[in-house]
Amino acid sequence: MVLPSIFKYDVEERINLINTIMGRKPADIVISNVNIVLTTTGEILEDANIVISGKRIAGMGKINELHRFVGRETIVIDGENNYVLPGFIDPHVHIESSLLTPRGFAKLALRHGTTTIVADPHEIGNVLGSKGVELFVEASKNLPLKILIDIPSCVPATDPSFGLETTANIIGIDEIEKLAMLEGTIGLGEVMDYVSVLNASKYVLEKIRIANKYGLIINGHAPLLQGEKLDAYIDAGIWSDHESTTLEEAIEKIRKGMYVFIREGSAWKDLKALSPLLKNNSIDLRLCSFASDDINVVDLMEKGHMDRIINIAIEYGIDPIKAIQLATIGPAIRLHLEDHIGIIGPARLADIVFTKSIEYIEPHTVIANGEIIYYKGELKKPLPEYNYPKYALNTVNIGKIPKPEDLLVKVNVKRGIVRANIIQVIPGSAITKRVVEELVVENGVVLPDPSRDIILATVIDRHKATGSIGKGFIKGLGFRAGAIAQTIAHDTHNLIVAGSNPEDMVEAIKWINNNQGGIVVVDNGEVLAGIPLRLAGLMSTEEPEKVYEEYKNLTNILMKKYGLEFEAFFMTLGLVALPVIPEIRLTDKGLVDVNKAKIIPLIVDEESG
Repeated sequence: MVLPSIFKYDVEERINLINTIMGRKPADIVISNVNIVLTTTGEILEDANIVISGKRIAGMGKINELHRFVGRETIVIDGENNYVLPGFIDPHVHIESSLLTPRGFAKLALRHGTTTIVADPHEIGNVLGSKGVELFVEASKNLPLKILIDIPSCVPATDPSFGLETTANIIGIDEIEKLAMLEGTIGLGEVMDYVSVLNASKYVLEKIRIANKYGLIINGHAPLLQGEKLDAYIDAGIWSDHESTTLEEAIEKIRKGMYVFIREGSAWKDLKALSPLLKNNSIDLRLCSFASDDINVVDLMEKGHMDRIINIAIEYGIDPIKAIQLATIGPAIRLHLEDHIGIIGPARLADIVFTKSIEYIEPHTVIANGEIIYYKGELKKPLPEYNYPKYALNTVNIGKIPKPEDLLVKVNVKRGIVRANIIQVIPGSAITKRVVEELVVENGVVLPDPSRDIILATVIDRHKATGSIGKGFIKGLGFRAGAIAQTIAHDTHNLIVAGSNPEDMVEAIKWINNNQGGIVVVDNGEVLAGIPLRLAGLMSTEEPEKVYEEYKNLTNILMKKYGLEFEAFFMTLGLVALPVIPEIRLTDKGLVDVNKAKIIPLIVDEESG
């Protein structure tokens, strides 16, 4: 672990802190008349003051004679009896899912009071390999938002020997050791390949050993694991999880010593199901915190980041201070950074959020690392730009564009009915179900059935131009236009295309190819809306406000024209291709039975065994 210099002990910095609070040196910022939320004790210290020197807090409390700390250049802020909270911390997030670059994400997250995040860049890692992770680290430097990095542990998400999908890159043991020495790395990203863990794969365990060697925090991904299987997963040395979707699952993990990140993202919302845990005073929550995992640009712009999660928790009846603790001191302790963040106190980094109420958190002034980033909603510190290299902006390599007939599901029956394995998606959940439905065959082609919300889906290799195409059907997506295509298809991020009109699906593929990545909706041959995502086919290099408008335009069209009500539709579709979350997924190799880690036939009558 090589933490950024801001977390390192600096003697001169400590001298300045001491001299400031002892009145021998003017403060840089003095904050008066605030109510400090003490995350260490759960109390509120009313009518208090804060003295800041450089990047850190020199002192806080009911300090008398504040004029002693004020010099010619001291900034004095009257808190106007507002509440002040430590900067929020997100211990697990994929920036790429916001469709924004680190800079774009930072701009919105800081506005909403987030001052530290742990980003797992396994999306760009899958597309560009360890080089992509290094690029992500560089792009994250010099931002007021402290972006710490979890090294992707599962690139690709499954063992290549399983042959479940065409992947672009492998981040192996040697790459993990190299990345562990980069400044800013703090952990090993979620170990998603639980099948290999339960099979005691030396390859996976060696990655964990390397991470331990460098003092990295080991993060997990263990959906629905329980009993001996959960024990075995923890036995590997994996200590956290953000995939608990039921109360029983979360409690078992906590009882067995796992840190449980309670996820409330844009598509995957677990807080409601787990809220009884947070209201149960007989259960200690020291191993709990909030996390967003995946959050889109619309939610970031309209609802916020960690403040959004805190507010949802309060709506569910959770005590506001407890909710604040789960987004501040809780994750700080998990990251072993409570000496620096998560607390408003002496020697801590001056990450401070102002809000008029704690019954509903609405940040208006945000200080990060001792600098005023937002003051009463206005951005005061421009965020530095980053110029991305050409190789990162040209990652779509489909090769020959398929024809409409290439996307059809063909069988050796000219006319009739077949039973097909279908992927049923569940709104607001990462879990899918395998269902068997009857579908009509005409002229040897198995037809989708939009009347039953069953549409055609294909996943196409977009990395190596192999021409590999996996075909299947999705139920429950609610999509009614001709086609949607996107280069967001976790985690390998091949091109996923869904719809009921093969001609429109081909037009969508062409748009993606021409724009080198993105999301597009086509109907009756017309491109209705699209979001170009040139950076690795995952992120836009435009300002977040523009990306928001493009995203909003696309979703508004789907809602107004087709009545699409499926929240976070794109993220749901993107996870259809992730063959590590039960039960059934679709890759460019075909349908995957996740629990068995094998390809299965689309047509049930073709199954054996």
